[in-house]
Amino acid sequence: MYANVGGLQFEHDVNNEGREYVSGVNTDGPGSVGPNGFGMAFDLGATYRWRDFNFSLAVLDLGWISFSDTKYASTNGTRRVDTDAYTFNVNDDAPNSFDKEWDRLSDDFGALYQLTDNGDIGTRATALAATLNVGVDYELPYYRKLRFGFLSSTRIAGRYSWSEARISANVAPVKCFSADANVAFGTFGTNFGMNFPF
Repeated sequence: MYANVGGLQFEHDVNNEGREYVSGVNTDGPGSVGPNGFGMAFDLGATYRWRDFNFSLAVLDLGWISFSDTKYASTNGTRRVDTDAYTFNVNDDAPNSFDKEWDRLSDDFGALYQLTDNGDIGTRATALAATLNVGVDYELPYYRKLRFGFLSSTRIAGRYSWSEARISANVAPVKCFSADANVAFGTFGTNFGMNFPF
């Protein structure tokens, strides 16, 4: 976890194993509360028409942001829970009753996410997650009120990157009515939609 708020400090607690971990945050530290960074981004785009085709290309959020006074907390590596260490007893008075073992299991799973305070690591700069859009729109030459489109979107964000391709059709026979349908497929699966606005 990276925290970039002026005056922010991590609060601490100690778990059953005697290890100190981050239990919360407060803004009682030195410095004023508020945003603590600066960045810049550009949106670039272009279109080109050739006969009955409209081509488009756009890059969104092309830029960076830099934070100062960065507080950093982490698990500092991989944590592990051995689930074969739990034996449940139907007797409520037993030391390993369902309730007691469930509480112990919950505490151990909670310990997986107990962060260690690594202090102030200073300035941290990172690129923004840019989006690349490529599209083409085709207008039917014999019936200009019917159009077909294709749009490819790619989010560039390291391991959180995703992509999607979408095909659509739109018809507007009169000014007060239109209908469109589209299908999309990509990283998050496939979906289909229709719309009939008046």
